Amino acid sequence: MPKPLQIDDFSEYVPLFLQHLRTIKKASPLTLASYEDDLKQFERFLRSRGVLGGVMRLHVREFLAHLKKNNYESSTINRKLACLRSVFKFLISRRLIDINPTANIAFQKKSQKLPAVLSRDQVLASIRLLPGEDEEMLRDKVLVELFYSTGMRLREVANLRLGDVNFVSRQILVKGKGGKMRILPMLQILARTLTRWVGMRERWLQSMHATTDVMFITKAGRALGARGISKCVDRVLIHVSEKGKTNPHILRHSFATHLLDEEADLVAVKELLGHSSLSTTQIYTHVTPKRLQEVYNRAHPRAQAKRKKAR
Repeated sequence: MPKPLQIDDFSEYVPLFLQHLRTIKKASPLTLASYEDDLKQFERFLRSRGVLGGVMRLHVREFLAHLKKNNYESSTINRKLACLRSVFKFLISRRLIDINPTANIAFQKKSQKLPAVLSRDQVLASIRLLPGEDEEMLRDKVLVELFYSTGMRLREVANLRLGDVNFVSRQILVKGKGGKMRILPMLQILARTLTRWVGMRERWLQSMHATTDVMFITKAGRALGARGISKCVDRVLIHVSEKGKTNPHILRHSFATHLLDEEADLVAVKELLGHSSLSTTQIYTHVTPKRLQEVYNRAHPRAQAKRKKAR
């Protein structure tokens, strides 16, 4: 008889799966916490429905329907389904079960949400607003310039080390998702501002008799985590952007959009952003009607013929 996952074994198998992700797949703490939350939610749902025996395909479909009913985004539902697929695939590979209840369950169709972006004027105005004489203002200014000049993710900036920045070659070594490394070019203006920050950072550490190789720190000499960095960026962008558009990720979106607006190569932008798939980068190819018209007029043979005739 095919062997399904028994609900009473769920609590025992989940730690095995998470250990596999941690040691073999080298998953980040954030990913592990997310998977654990998703699996606990699934187990709670099964127990609330009185499922006592094996977990079947119907139970998974009911769980997804429950999420949909409770207004979960399609992307969130798909992430939870991907999590369930992973755990059942793992259990089958270990021969702990024979039935995969997620087999042939399709992902939700995602509504294509265009990323929010700031205009060039908004970003540049936010940087000009900070005079840079104040120590913490200088740090915040560097953060905004770094996000906008490189398109780095929040977690990547929080994990940036002093040794990751090469001021001679003007390059930044970035450890991205899944431990993937990439090298980003550094604009001269960013290099100058970052050099000033490194000097100030050293004075902060000396005054507190502290040591750390983390690039961004607090005045007390402690590493500035992702939440602290978000607050710094929010303080800057709130003066030029409406509420809800002041997080660091909007600078990453703006970086990609503005490059593509200037006809940067899509594959190059993909590499700069650290995307594993070109389809992820393509969301930034949403174009304004004005740019679409300009590209059309420049490229279409009939439009070119009309311009030549006008001359």
